[in-house]
Amino acid sequence: MNRILLVLALLLLPAGASAQSRPAPLEAFVANVARLWSAGEASELVALAPEDGRILLALGNDEAGAVQERHVAAALRDLFGDRETVTVRPTRVQLSGGTPLRGFGELAWVSRPRGVTRPVTSTVYVGAVYEGNAWRIRELRVLR
Repeated sequence: MNRILLVLALLLLPAGASAQSRPAPLEAFVANVARLWSAGEASELVALAPEDGRILLALGNDEAGAVQERHVAAALRDLFGDRETVTVRPTRVQLSGGTPLRGFGELAWVSRPRGVTRPVTSTVYVGAVYEGNAWRIRELRVLR
């Protein structure tokens, strides 16, 4: 009986090990970012920052810079507080390669300023890096 269990464990080990070495699909990560963006979940988006805690941020103005998580969270809360989201959907996902592995996604964000009925469509660029066995947000840009 112990031999059978040992053989089964050895057979399962390579499959599990190879599954861990492959990155999760970037499409699933971008879809999750779209869901969090749609819900206005600034804290959960910031939780996806890389290990150094810095995200390159440009939220529709000309200024862009790599900022710490707390600044990103505050900027996103302001952005989400000023706008009502109508829809968010991923429109493009692309692996870029490199070491560490990088890629990006684009979201179509339809929103409107609070109290206004006319919606505005923006593109949200999500730059991603594969770090610590997970995709992380390296860059967020809102393009109008």
